[in-house]
Amino acid sequence: MYEARRPTYTEEEIERHVTARLERQSVLRRNSPPYVGYVIEESVLERDLGSEEVLREQLRHILECGLRMKHHLTVQVMPTKRYTHAGLMGPLKLMSTEEGRNLVYEEARGGDRLIHKPEQVTDLFDLFGILRAEALDPWESAKLIKEKAGEL
Repeated sequence: MYEARRPTYTEEEIERHVTARLERQSVLRRNSPPYVGYVIEESVLERDLGSEEVLREQLRHILECGLRMKHHLTVQVMPTKRYTHAGLMGPLKLMSTEEGRNLVYEEARGGDRLIHKPEQVTDLFDLFGILRAEALDPWESAKLIKEKAGEL
């Protein structure tokens, strides 16, 4: 994925991004993992960034994570056929701290930013609620992911 990006990342940037992603994944393996909810565009489930086998394994991994963490992980798919939806402006990471503070993290081409102003955070948490309502429910999503894995 990083090698396909234009303009390209340097080796150091790729290493930094991959390391950060792996560190974030470790949070999911804690004794008391956080509740995590994803809404994934259906087209992402079809994007072959390696080979069909790589994509098939990625889809299976999503399903396995859902089964393994069923009380802490929700995966929903936004169908490509939705004309418009609440997530078209790009990805967001919504977080709540142990102290109850809500934050939003955006990764973008122009730079990443952490949003902490309560009125902005509230609006983005509401937006995520709308996005989840527009997406397939978790069971329909799992069925669709299984079908896509079977097509490869």
